[in-house]
Amino acid sequence: MSFPLDRLALQLDWNLLRTFMVIVQERSITGAAHRLNVSQPSVSSALRRLEERLDHRLIERGGGQTFLVTRAGEAVYREVLEIYGGVVRLNDLTADGGRALSGTVVVHRSSHLEMDDITPVLEEFRRQHPEVTLAIRSTPCHEVAQALQQRASTVGFCTRVDPTIHRLRAQPLKRQEFGVFCGPNHPLFRETEIDPAELAASDVVGYEEDSMAGALSALTVWRVRHGIGDRLIAAATGIVDLSELIESGSAIGCIARGHAIRYGARLWQIPVHVPPPLVDVFSLVDVERHMTPVETEFLIHLANAGIVDLPRPRSAV
Repeated sequence: MSFPLDRLALQLDWNLLRTFMVIVQERSITGAAHRLNVSQPSVSSALRRLEERLDHRLIERGGGQTFLVTRAGEAVYREVLEIYGGVVRLNDLTADGGRALSGTVVVHRSSHLEMDDITPVLEEFRRQHPEVTLAIRSTPCHEVAQALQQRASTVGFCTRVDPTIHRLRAQPLKRQEFGVFCGPNHPLFRETEIDPAELAASDVVGYEEDSMAGALSALTVWRVRHGIGDRLIAAATGIVDLSELIESGSAIGCIARGHAIRYGARLWQIPVHVPPPLVDVFSLVDVERHMTPVETEFLIHLANAGIVDLPRPRSAV
């Protein structure tokens, strides 16, 4: 005869837990359905079945935009994150026993970041451990923290940190200096003396996260404050796409100076006589996550390079 908890482990459908995890992260049934590519009734049914199986109300549904995770729901969500991370990392748990370090290390980075200071450190780790695979994923800034919460990433690099997520430890890195650039089709290309009125009237291309509430809102505030650019005509998700929009189009845009240098004469930094915008950069590590051997070695490597604040082992907490 099995105990009740044994029966729960044997009978509970993992898909119900995964659906619940996405519901909490999206803060809505509709958003979860869109992300999972299933119908809204399917998501609602999965939530109802999970609540019935656990005999607890996990989400309080109300009219309009009301959405509240109950205390029981918060506890279940924390456990689901642990389970999800364990499933994701099953392939890496064999990297022990004196064999060469192997497995996969997943790195999430904000797609608008210039990584020239970080990439050589990552590549050095891969050279030291040739059987390790680095998976580097570019995402919107908020998804970096989300990937860490899901135990789907070892380390993240982003430009904004949510202070309410206490399990994520942020280390400030070197701030990135941005500049205003244009391509050959813009009238200010190669001009050393600029007409402020012409600069102010220029169309702008930017990042989707340039909005006032976005991760790069500092760029928008800086442009508006100094009267640089007029109408936003296009928005890109990544640094390469934005650079190509500037290079091939007739609009101006703000990108990291370190990245723009590689375009050489194809991009021109417009001489703006005000202090350049600086964007904060952080590394993120989940201090509560159980690390695989390869992840532990990877974080030690990054910590030795001053890139992450190494989390203490659970036994030391």
